[in-house]
Formats: sequence, C-alpha cells, structure tokens
Amino acid sequence: MIAGVLADLRSRASHADLVRARDETMTATIGPDGEAVVSVDQSDTVQIRVLADGRLGWAGGDTASVRSIAESALRSAAAGDPAEMFFPAPASLPAVVTRSPAAAALTAPDLLGLAGSLADRLRRMNLRTETWAERSAGGVDVGNSRGVIASYDVTMIGLGVSIAGGPAPCRLHVAGVAPPDEAAFDSLVDEVETRFGPPLDLTELPATARVWFKPRAVRALLAPVLVRQTGDRWIATGARRSAIDSRLSLYDDPLIDGRPGSRPICDDGIPTQRLALIREGRPVAGLLDLRTASRHRLPATGHGVRRGYRAPGVAFSNLMLESSEPGTRDVAAAVGEGLLVSEIELGPAPNPDRGVFRVAVPWCYRIAGGRMVGRVEGAVLVGDVWRLLERVAAIGADAEWHGAARVPSLVLDGVGVGLR
Repeated sequence: MIAGVLADLRSRASHADLVRARDETMTATIGPDGEAVVSVDQSDTVQIRVLADGRLGWAGGDTASVRSIAESALRSAAAGDPAEMFFPAPASLPAVVTRSPAAAALTAPDLLGLAGSLADRLRRMNLRTETWAERSAGGVDVGNSRGVIASYDVTMIGLGVSIAGGPAPCRLHVAGVAPPDEAAFDSLVDEVETRFGPPLDLTELPATARVWFKPRAVRALLAPVLVRQTGDRWIATGARRSAIDSRLSLYDDPLIDGRPGSRPICDDGIPTQRLALIREGRPVAGLLDLRTASRHRLPATGHGVRRGYRAPGVAFSNLMLESSEPGTRDVAAAVGEGLLVSEIELGPAPNPDRGVFRVAVPWCYRIAGGRMVGRVEGAVLVGDVWRLLERVAAIGADAEWHGAARVPSLVLDGVGVGLR
C-alpha cells in the first residue's frame, strides 16, 4: 500500500512521506463485584505529508480512505505556508525488540486470568477494586518518496487497578512489551498496601520539609524539564537552559528492548538512536522532528510522531534518569524528618516550563526518625522544580520503570508543605 501511494504522489508533489499504524486492543476488566467484561477495539490509520510547489501539507484518517487522504494532503499543501523539508534517504535500522510473541498470542481468557489474579491478591485488603489487563498488537509502516520503506511489529501489555476509596481515586498500572511477571504483580500490590495504610492524626506540618519523591513522582516533576528539551523551545535557548544537580544525567533511548517507547525508526523515517539530553546536570540536546529540524537546517533526532488525525509533532521514547554515583539504599534514613510522596500531578499551566507548582497530594507519608510512620491526608506541596533539582539531597538506589520512564527516587530539600 505504501509503495503504491508514494508512487502516485511522486508525479504530483516534490516529496511525500507516509506512516501507517495498525492496532488491535483487547481489554479484560474484573469489576468490584467480580463481573467480567471483555472489549476489543481495532484501528488502522494513515497520515500522508506532501511538499508541493514549495508548500507543505498533511492529512490523516482511516487507511480504507487512503486515496482521498492523499488528495486532502495535496489540497492542504496548496493552501499551506512556504516550507522546506529535507526528507531522509534509506538507511540501515538498529535492532530493538518491540514485539513479544507471547503477548501477541494472549486471548480473552488469558487476559481475564491476569486481571483476576491481581484482583485475588488485592481481595484481602477489603477494598472495592476494578482490575484490568490490556493487550495491544499491531504494527507501524513508514515510507517516503526518496525510497525509505520500513516496518516493525508492536505489542504492549498493561496491567492495572482502580480504587475509588481513600483520600482520592487511585489508579495504578504497569506496562511493557511482554506479559507481566511476578515482580509486576508484587509492585502493584505493595503500592496499594502502602497507600491504604491508616492515616495519622495531624493538625499541622512544618512550613518547609525534606521530601522523598518516589520514582512515579519524580517522573511527574521532570515535566517542566522535558518541555524545555523539545522543538522550538530547545532551539530558542538550547544549552543556555537552567542546569540541574551535576550528578544527574537524562537520556532518551528508543533502543531498549521491550519498553513502551522502543522503536527502530520514527514516524518521520529517521532511524532512532540513544540521545543524551542532560549530561552531568547540563542540557546538551533537544528533540527535533523533521519539520522543525528542516526549518532550522539542523539534523532531525528521530523523534517525529505522526499518527492518523493528530498533527505532526515530536515525542520522547524511553526516558532514563541516571546518577553518576551509587544511589542511597536507605532513602528514609537520608530523609530523617520529612515526607514521602509517591505520586504528584503538576497539571497544565500557561507556561509549563517555569516549573512552579502548588498541588494537593493525597498519597503522602510522614517520615520520622528515618522511617515511615503513617499516611498524611490533606497535604499540599509548593515549590519550584528548577530550584529543587539544582541541589538534590539524596538519590535512591531504587530506579524502576514506570511506563516508558526509568527514574530513581530523589530527596529534595526546602519543599513548602501544609495541610488543607
């Protein structure tokens, strides 16, 4: 299909590229009263981009309408702004595992078994839970009018739980290319047990505190950092951006086997590679999709994303926050007196790269004498991500994967705290 569409466009446009994404997602859910539901969703979308008469246009939709999508892309180019695009030539692709045969073979009864096993492990806590297991299987095809033709198959497995009780709705999950192992089940159960411990009877907290941010919370704190590492924001100021603690380095790595962001080629047709974004605290590179890179006459980094109806853009693959020194194994002892935060949601902001936040944190725990003593309800945290990351009090030896990010715990000083 790709070769035929591109051949037709060659006579009508200077250049063209195309990405097709096929997916079948099967979801099995076990409800609070043991009711089982299985649903299946299928999609097959294509996005076409053309450069015609020095103008760029694109269109996307269902693959069944690929010819009309091509016509829409040409009309989009006719009405578009003048642009330059430097489409890539064919190149060898790196090897990376993006598919698990075991995952692709999972059936509805298999998924119900996974969701049911998680529900059984949580039943002793007397919580009303909804557990689910989800399997996605499909593939991505990429091509352009310069001869790039590439395909790779993809599987993804998600396992999770939703709980309506407690200080706030709780939704936890793990994801990967292959079926979950015992460690994945254990991590979910352990986190639920920790979150639903008895709350402490507190009437006040110190104005500022040393806070242990668990890996899931650290991933959220990185959001303002990541905003500054993409596209035009990166080009505007580049390596002049604020530094973080010199022991920390941040990498984007699409070539890690079996992770949600793994891929040998991006949707722009650029082979992927491991990219250092921050090295020893200093920003050194940003993500550039093909359109942005062409506009500034820079090389694209292999992070272009173009799927169906969504506008072309740029996205991270697998993020890894690494430390230049061995991490602390007893993080609670490093805190001494303070708080533990397992999850934080910074939320949208008019200027997200500023990094200033004030958020309610339902899942927060008191650390006293170097150990966790109980859950705190109604906590509020206030801080500036950039200032907090300039000098990290401790780095944990507990780096773990949460989706497409592997980060350790961080202990940060001077976080503003209070109670609602």
